[in-house]
Amino acid sequence: MRSVVLYRSVIAQEGEDQDVPSRLTSSKMDNATDETNTNGTADVSDSPEADQDTPESSGLPEPTLPPKPFEPVFTVKVTDAAKDGEVVKYSLKTTKIKSESEEYKVVRQYEDFEWLEHCLITQNDIGGIIVPPLPPKPSTTAQSAEARSKKQLGNKKRHGSDDEEGNDIKLVVGDEFEKDCRSLEKYLQLVVTHPILGQDESITKFLTVREAPTRAKLKKSIFSNLSKSLGEARKGGHKDVNEFFQKERDTVNEVSLQMKEAKENYMKIVYGEQRVAVGLSHLSTALHLGGQLQEGADVVVNKLFTQFSEGLEDAKQGLEVMAVNDENTLGFSLDLYSRYLEAEKEMLYRRTCKMMEFEAATKAVEKAKPQKRQMAEAARDKAEKEFEDISKAAEKELKNFHHQRVLTFQDSLVRHADAKIKAARDTYALLTKCVTALKTLDTNFKPL
Repeated sequence: MRSVVLYRSVIAQEGEDQDVPSRLTSSKMDNATDETNTNGTADVSDSPEADQDTPESSGLPEPTLPPKPFEPVFTVKVTDAAKDGEVVKYSLKTTKIKSESEEYKVVRQYEDFEWLEHCLITQNDIGGIIVPPLPPKPSTTAQSAEARSKKQLGNKKRHGSDDEEGNDIKLVVGDEFEKDCRSLEKYLQLVVTHPILGQDESITKFLTVREAPTRAKLKKSIFSNLSKSLGEARKGGHKDVNEFFQKERDTVNEVSLQMKEAKENYMKIVYGEQRVAVGLSHLSTALHLGGQLQEGADVVVNKLFTQFSEGLEDAKQGLEVMAVNDENTLGFSLDLYSRYLEAEKEMLYRRTCKMMEFEAATKAVEKAKPQKRQMAEAARDKAEKEFEDISKAAEKELKNFHHQRVLTFQDSLVRHADAKIKAARDTYALLTKCVTALKTLDTNFKPL
């Protein structure tokens, strides 16, 4: 059975054979020159044409320059999002890199992004490509808002704030379109900077044409997803013929689970900060309301309550800022790559399918009858070429992917630490001011 190792040896042998004609040509030229001089023919160096600037023909092939790295054509930003009924519309601003004065402003909705992803997948050979993952569709219904609020703030109600019927008012987190804008903007940036997807005509039209693309309704079947999952489970354990890809498959299966777990635990910390901030807000409001009495001995207590309420409000603001910064820095990267690693697993799965097709074609040649052997060999050669092409593309894609992932997390950790330090300093300054005000507060009670 042929393998990638054999393929690499063949490539190396072909590279060595390419140099043979050059060496033979050079030796033949030397022999021809010696024979000419021996036969008494005039030497070329003695002729008048030797003084002319003519290029020497050494017989060596002209050196080929390496291909230039891909340069993105556009930079894109998702500047705003507005809710129109049950639909969220996103405003995109695109700038052409080589002509900064050339700007395009378009409005798209999430279904347009889904159609763009469909076009990129169907119009390109994505066998060895890690396709950037599209963020999940934002929820806009009241039920989804309530579910998101329970997840972030806990399954609690705001006690003490009743409606006309005496029921507790539920705490509901507002729509987070800013987070959706950042996720979709990152998705578009990953597409436009990809050396293959960034050159697709679909992304150019998506970013520059004012009218939304005409799209067909995409059908999503639970049975197709189930069949895909079963196929991945069945073929995922097939041993790879290449040690590099076998190690990559084992690693990504382990790291993807760790990434998801890290993201979930990290978001629990962020949600915990938000819940503490809500608790501080309730306590601050209670103290402020309790400090409204201005008679007799309660005056001093009222002053203490009011000042202490301001301090709690400052602490609440500090926690809210920390929670937002935590989610926008490290939390954003953990969420992105927990989905991006799934895209890598899909790419490796596609390569595994090609490998199994090649192995099946090789076995078919061994079992083929003489009259069908030529057809079987043609099918094997085709499968081998497809497998080798996807392996070559996948290896290059993986190296770029891991390099970019390291840079992304380095940047996220730096920004996370900077934001933590700045928020802590600001909160410390506010609390110090509050403590100073409490110390200098006149608490002497003078009876009437």
